[in-house]
Amino acid sequence: MIEERIQYGIDNFLEDNFFLPFSNSYCLEEKSETGRSTLHVDVQGDNLCSEDYDHKGKCNFLKKESPFKLRRSVDHVLLQKKEDKWILHLIEMKSKVDNKKWHEIKQKIRASYFNVCALEGVLGIHIDEIRTYTTYESTGFWNADRSEDPKIMVAPLGKPMPPAPEKEWENNIISVDVGEIMQFRHVAIKMQRTKEDNLLTGNLHIC
Repeated sequence: MIEERIQYGIDNFLEDNFFLPFSNSYCLEEKSETGRSTLHVDVQGDNLCSEDYDHKGKCNFLKKESPFKLRRSVDHVLLQKKEDKWILHLIEMKSKVDNKKWHEIKQKIRASYFNVCALEGVLGIHIDEIRTYTTYESTGFWNADRSEDPKIMVAPLGKPMPPAPEKEWENNIISVDVGEIMQFRHVAIKMQRTKEDNLLTGNLHIC
């Protein structure tokens, strides 16, 4: 059941159909021809789910042209209320993840984090925890000295060297620079490709 203050924000401040109709089960899609994917998500409790979040309206105060790629966002956003706390789930869908893609995922998570912080005010909620997810079929991480784009492994001036992508992936964390380094829990979701329609499919259960 959506609280009155949240419903007020949805009705009066957000664009139409920003969130899907309430459910405890969603079928989220990535429709790119290079990586068509379907993720079946089961989530317990009250929640708000925004499908195709990367195509929704964003805050215009973020720079349009920036090396930080602040106009990028993750594919889907889900807000879950659990024991009077709000958990933000950020879902990005890929077919293959390597060093370059991992860097792009971090950029999308950062921009999504900034935008959802503004969404907190619109809905009148406070996010207590952030979890991130990446769907994938395969990985292809490489050592920094073999990188096709050395810039992605260079630390910003005055900042420590970012962790090796493969190590973060294996340790189920992702480090994101939002002015300070924040570490979020990360879950890699292995997808399976169907023979019938060449579609990547997978499941996510959120308790």
